[in-house]
This record gives sequence, structure tokens and C-alpha cells, in this order.
Amino acid sequence: MRMPVLASTDPSSLQKIIFGEDAASIAGAESDAMFMMIFWFSVFFFVVLMALMVWFTFKYRRRPGVAAQPSPHHNTLLEIFWTVVPSSSMLVFFILGFQGYTKKIVAPDDAMELRINAMKWSWTAIYPNGAKSPEQQPLSYYKDPATGVVTKGLDYPIFYVPEDTHVQLKMVSADVIHSFWIPDFRTKLDVVPNRYTGFGFKTPKLTESDIQDDDVTIQRDMWVFCAEYCGDEHSRMAATIRVVPKDTYQDKIASWAVKGSPVEEGEKIWNANCKICHTIDGTKNTGPTWSHATVDGVEYGYGYDVQLTDGSTHPRDDNYYRQSILDPNAQVVNGFTAAMPSFSAQLSEDDIFNVIAFIKTLSDRGGATEGDDGSAPEENAGTTEADETAGSDS
Repeated sequence: MRMPVLASTDPSSLQKIIFGEDAASIAGAESDAMFMMIFWFSVFFFVVLMALMVWFTFKYRRRPGVAAQPSPHHNTLLEIFWTVVPSSSMLVFFILGFQGYTKKIVAPDDAMELRINAMKWSWTAIYPNGAKSPEQQPLSYYKDPATGVVTKGLDYPIFYVPEDTHVQLKMVSADVIHSFWIPDFRTKLDVVPNRYTGFGFKTPKLTESDIQDDDVTIQRDMWVFCAEYCGDEHSRMAATIRVVPKDTYQDKIASWAVKGSPVEEGEKIWNANCKICHTIDGTKNTGPTWSHATVDGVEYGYGYDVQLTDGSTHPRDDNYYRQSILDPNAQVVNGFTAAMPSFSAQLSEDDIFNVIAFIKTLSDRGGATEGDDGSAPEENAGTTEADETAGSDS
């Protein structure tokens, strides 16, 4: 697997020995640089402290016939020095590390969202238009030297992403805790049940070095592993992230597209299951309205804080709506009763995502909704008559 040399970094020989190949993103290269800075800082002080220890051991050794000198019990200036200097260094590491962490966790608003579902022992990716990649490849090949028979390992999925694009992962587990690890981006994050987690990265721009052996195809493959022990087949829980040109990506997901977009599917679920209690025009009903509206002095809608019956407040984000669907009595909105049943047995993980995608379109804080082809929509695209009504009422 060939990786580019980033213009922002010139890895040393030692750095190449430690990390192998160069990072595939600027954020990953910064992580490498941070690691090397801490490494050399530690080496420097290790050498200094060990040299001082050896020197002191020799200089102040006990000699025959020479009385031992009394040892000073306190030195204020020295104690301040060896407390402030190391602490200041740790503060620098913390600030630089936190900045690097936020760059990976927080993606730009226009980042492409890629949903990742984890289960024992496989990964599934759902694209912005609701499509899933059907492509797989064997984890390994083994050719018996005696018989020439080729044995293939387990198949694992291939996830396509466009080059030079910000990607935001939204991840959830169907069973136990997993960890989505992309070594080339120097990033991993736990994927847990019953809540969404995620991080972002920017895919590299493809170059001539990424042209494959057929002299036509241009792509770059990156490994994905599970970095949290999750059972018997944990070591085989792998996938490939394949970076391809943007037009190739658009053609791929268009060919895999499902009948309706996530927003359209979510609206269908609202019509079938939720309409009787939750309005989308801002009017009050048995349950809170999904629209961005002010009702009896209370502001509703995705992205706005909700007041709960226990007196606490909570942002109306993806995790809030997900829990409200699966365990509605856990967070009851102030002014309403615990009358909603759980839909855990009726809605799949895809259904829940689609419902939330629809809810987002009803609020001015829902963010940009992806188009059916996975591209950013035009202004006001995807709005329905009901959305316009909700907007006018709010």
C-alpha cells in the first residue's frame, strides 16, 4: 500500500521505523509530530537525569576515613524549579494534544456523513443516500506450495470515500463495545451500544503514485481494524477504506442507491407511526412537536434545549432523539406525560437514523441535509409542504 509524503512533514528515519508508512492526513501527520516531540523530550530528560545520578553517585560516594556530610533537607528554589518546569511542559503537551483531538473529533459543517454500524464481527457503512456497499474482498490469501491450491480468508467490506473530502463518521454498535481504528489517519474511537459516537478526517488527494497495475484505476486502500476486544473473531473484524476520485464515488453510490432518501424514508415512518402524537407544523399534541416552533413560550425543534420533568435540560441532538425512540420514559419533556411506548422492537437502526434525518429538516439548526446522490443539497432543497408550514408557524 503506497502512501504519499505530506508536504507538511518530512519524517525522519526513526519516525519511519516507529510508524512504518506516513500518515494519510494532515491531522495524522500532526499526531506523529506530537508523538516524536514527547519522545525526544523524554529521551532528553532521561539522559540528563541518568547522567546526574551517575555523577552524584561518584561525587558523593562514601570514602574511608571521611565523615559523611549532612544532607540539606529543603531547598525552596530547587523545589519550585523542578515542579514548575515539568508542569509547564505537561501543559504544553496538553494544549497541543487537545487541539489535535478537536481537529479529529469535530469535522466541518459541510463534511460528508458516513454512518458506521458495528456488530460481532463486522462493519457496515451506510452512505448519505442510504446505500450500502456490496463490495468485499478476502482478508488474506494462502497458496499451498505443494499443491498450488489457493485458500482465501474471510471476506471483509470495502467502504468507498471521495478524495480530498472531509468525512464525518457517525457510529453505533448493535451489541458490545467495538473501536473503529484507521491506522493511516492515526485515529480510533470506541463504537458503543445505544448512542452515537464519531470522528472526522479529510481524505488525501490522489496522485499518480496511486495508479494501480492496470494503468487505469486510481485509488488508495487503507485498513480498518477493531481496536477493542469484542469476542472470538475480534482479530478478523476488518474493513478497507478505499479513496477514489469524486466522480467514481458518485457513480458507485448512485448504482447502490435505495429507493428513497433517508429524509423521505423518515417521513414515511412519521406518517405511519408518529403522526398521531407528534406534529410537524408547530401545533401542540400528545407529544412535543418535531418542528422548530415556540409553543406556550417554549422553543421546540432539533438543536434546541429541552426542559425535562426532573428539572434538567438536554440538547435535542441525535442521541436525545435516539433514546426517546428506544426508551421514551427516560427523558420526559416538561409539560407532557410518559405516554409513549418504546419502538425498539419496531424500528431498525436504519429506521431510527431516517427518522432523525427527517426531524433535522424541520429545524433551522438541523444542518445541511445530504442530497439523494450524497452531494450537498441546493438551498431549500428537500423541503416539503409540511416543512414550509412548520417554518411559517415558527
